[in-house]
Amino acid sequence: MPRNIILASNSPRRKELMTMAGFEFEVKSKNVDENHLVGIKPEEIPAHLAAKKAKAFLAEITENEVVIGADTIVILNGKIYEKPVDRNDAIEMLSALSGQMHEVVTGVCILSKEKEVVFSVKTKVYFNELNKDEIEFYVDNYKPFDKAGSYACQEWIGAVAINQFEGDYFNVVGLPINRVYQELKKF
Repeated sequence: MPRNIILASNSPRRKELMTMAGFEFEVKSKNVDENHLVGIKPEEIPAHLAAKKAKAFLAEITENEVVIGADTIVILNGKIYEKPVDRNDAIEMLSALSGQMHEVVTGVCILSKEKEVVFSVKTKVYFNELNKDEIEFYVDNYKPFDKAGSYACQEWIGAVAINQFEGDYFNVVGLPINRVYQELKKF
């Protein structure tokens, strides 16, 4: 395992998962342009952005440091749902996800001076039908404005609306920590 790990994200969920896996790490973040290449497939966007986030630190890291960049999106019927811009956008997103299966894709880039590993993990999430009152209750009480798809599965909405996961639950939380752990063992 690498001696010094930098998590290029100040996401509380990602920090919790890294801590849960027993990693000692430092959190650093930079403003990185999150625009993606035109014509790129939706499921490839998170890996592309994760690499941009990690590579922003390449010139600064030492020989014994590893940077982890990550990005998560929600995809429903080919449409990308990132973070909502406001309350109405969050309500629209959750209304679209209601009663549907969508995919959560997290891209991860693990980068050192000598090595780079980039991968994505996809999880299918099945939502029950939600009525307008339930959606507004969630948005108004949990304020999911910093969450892809306007929700966090570990909050109220996950308990009452998600009836099935196919794939890595922790990927939906924000980081496929099992895969990250396995990849870091190779560094």
